Amino acid sequence: MSAKQSTLQQHKSETMQLKRAWPEKTVDKQHNRQRRKLWQLQARFHCSVIGTCLTLDELHRLCRKANIVFEAAVSNYELHSAFVNIAGQSSYPSRLLQKHLDSKYKRIIQQFRKIRVVDELPPRWKEAIKTGEVASVFWALLTHPCTSDELLDQMYGDIHMLSHLAGASVRVDMQALTLQRRRVKNLEAQLTKLQQDSTRKLKEKDKAIQTMSKRMKQALVSEQRLQHAEQQKIKPKRDAKLPEMRKQIETLLARLASVQMQRDRAENSADEWKQFAIRSEDRNLRLEQALAETQQERDALEASLASFLSENCRNACPQENANVDLDLCNRCVLYVGGRSRQQSHFRSLVEQYNGRFIHHDGGRENSPHQLGSMLPQADAVICPLDCVSHDAVRRVKQFCHRHSKKLVLLPRGSLSAFTRGLTEVVS
Repeated sequence: MSAKQSTLQQHKSETMQLKRAWPEKTVDKQHNRQRRKLWQLQARFHCSVIGTCLTLDELHRLCRKANIVFEAAVSNYELHSAFVNIAGQSSYPSRLLQKHLDSKYKRIIQQFRKIRVVDELPPRWKEAIKTGEVASVFWALLTHPCTSDELLDQMYGDIHMLSHLAGASVRVDMQALTLQRRRVKNLEAQLTKLQQDSTRKLKEKDKAIQTMSKRMKQALVSEQRLQHAEQQKIKPKRDAKLPEMRKQIETLLARLASVQMQRDRAENSADEWKQFAIRSEDRNLRLEQALAETQQERDALEASLASFLSENCRNACPQENANVDLDLCNRCVLYVGGRSRQQSHFRSLVEQYNGRFIHHDGGRENSPHQLGSMLPQADAVICPLDCVSHDAVRRVKQFCHRHSKKLVLLPRGSLSAFTRGLTEVVS
């Protein structure tokens, strides 16, 4: 072995020892590759990106920019679903989506572009969850070339749970509902009274300001007379009118001082009433906001009535009080989606109306193939849009349209909405 080869082998040995003593940080081997495109992401992220990173106004503007025309007016859900499908395709509209998102979150993307170490990305996501700046960091991490699969799964789960938490409703008892309704009436009465008092006091202050303005004009006239009187002082002292004029001057000066004091008090009072009017307007806005929040609480309280139903409700209620006008005539009703704890109430209600009830959870636990075998059994299909997958809604729409089956889409999965859906099935 030559001396040169011996030196080279010794150098490699020392390098390996240094690497064992000082391990390098975990760096993505493909850190030089470009950021991911929207259509290159996994399909499960498209719904989260459209719902979290874009607003409805932005979606409408992108429709116009991409020349996307719908045959009829579309709902917000249908618009969202259309862009979820577009996001998975490499097309002109999806490239517009990519360009718009990159432009909207340009600052965050530039900050994350400097990161080449994989271990530095998860703390950034946790910080975004704490501060609430989720949308921009979510898009920057989804398209970052160094984002690991573990972090992608964590982000998907966090976004999914945030959507559930945002849609959760507040439940309270019936006594709280009564108190909230009384509070709404009291707030409305207070708001009306405050508006009337504010209007009346503003009118009074306007009249006072007008009166002070007239007095100020009179004071200016008096001041002009005073100046004229001072000019008359150059007349000889033997002038008989001089003492009388001096008295008039003193009287006018006293009146002028009094008017000036009244004017200052009026200006101060006007400023105070203006501030009072501003505070009243702010208070009115707060009362209106509280009224809207109370109405939302009232709606949530009314929804909580469903919790008082039980499986023995039909046996406990007198038969003559049942709703005999609604008869399903032994028809089979398929309920796709919703929450599992409500199915016993729905089944009892359908059986009470002389019908058969079957349920599919929309793909959460039951397989899509099972939905395909249950659809031919149903005479009518009811589907709540707030708790069902996009794929299940698409399959149900296609089947009902192809086989002329009755389809009722509900805005939410509550008991009152389900009862209204049964009425539409019978009609």
